[in-house]
Amino acid sequence: MELNPVYDPRLLSPSKVYQIDGALYQYLRQSGTSTNPRYVFGHLPTPGHKKKSDIVLNRTKLAIRCQEVVGMTSSISTTEETPEQLQLF
Repeated sequence: MELNPVYDPRLLSPSKVYQIDGALYQYLRQSGTSTNPRYVFGHLPTPGHKKKSDIVLNRTKLAIRCQEVVGMTSSISTTEETPEQLQLF
């Protein structure tokens, strides 16, 4: 398994798999402000393991702790849970 460090957050993709602290994650979205961006990753559970919570990294932690797993893609589709306000007519 080949790992490449992630130094540029613009290269993050939801279809790629990332290793953070020994666990596999999928990139979900960017949050925070433009001056202080945060990157949200969802845990990819492996058979026999519990689902862990999502992890949020800033730019510095991303460069230190996140590595792309080369050749592995995520087939799990994720949906962002953003609340929507419905208007009644």
